[in-house]
Amino acid sequence: MKKRLTAFLVLSLALFSACGSGAAVSQSSAAPAEVKTITPEAAKARLDSGDALVLLDVRTAEEYAEAHIDGAVLLPSEDIGDTAPALLPVKDAEIIVCGGGQDGGEAAQKLANLGYTNVSDLGDLQNWTYGTVSGAWAEKTGAFSSFRTSTLEGKVVDESLFAGHKLTMVNVWATFCGPCLNEMPELGKLAADNAANGVQIVGLVVDAMGTDGSVSQSQVELARQLVEKTGAAYTHLLPDAGLLSGALSGVTAVPTTFFVDETGTPVGDAYEGARSAEQWQAIIDSLTA
Repeated sequence: MKKRLTAFLVLSLALFSACGSGAAVSQSSAAPAEVKTITPEAAKARLDSGDALVLLDVRTAEEYAEAHIDGAVLLPSEDIGDTAPALLPVKDAEIIVCGGGQDGGEAAQKLANLGYTNVSDLGDLQNWTYGTVSGAWAEKTGAFSSFRTSTLEGKVVDESLFAGHKLTMVNVWATFCGPCLNEMPELGKLAADNAANGVQIVGLVVDAMGTDGSVSQSQVELARQLVEKTGAAYTHLLPDAGLLSGALSGVTAVPTTFFVDETGTPVGDAYEGARSAEQWQAIIDSLTA
């Protein structure tokens, strides 16, 4: 199945806008979810668990650069407005908010009011006794070597996803694409078989997000169900507007597959269409020889 990427992204965006499921949050009579409080000890345990979650620092960029918890992403409280932030496309993601006292609590409540359902407030960073790091929040360009986006579970990731892997197979797929879904069970097996050799597979589902970064929560849930059904138990990303206009701008069909090294630099050719596990393994072997 070959479909023009631009066409289905535009159509998806139109459909998302029509049903009020994009970045602009539709008004609902449902009461916002309750913001929970979380202790530093409990937050540390959640961070160490390896589960998909977002540690959100809502202070200023200057405060973040001076000291922040390792792994925290920056979204100043003043930048949280009346629409869902593009950095947080998945409404049921676990989000732990840390910030300067009242600002953190206000930011957490803003997110709950926007429809986020699993928000906890860690409170002031001065209560954190487990160490911090320094460094500015870096902008990303939308290339595989410099990007920032979210997994299907809502975890914010960047190009460091490729670090420590000598080769990553990036498989671009869509929920409507039969050949994509038919090859995903084999990709799941390939991912398991090649993990010990420093090779990983990453999926990019392109029809859950529009070109402006808006997201359909129902499409995210459908993608999750398809991943589980097909046994494609590897990381799947929601490409943001930067990736769509950058690294993915030349993609005209799904599935399309790229290979990159541990810095996100493309390796070899891009491949249109599905292939068998044996065919993909031969390509992987040739690129890692």
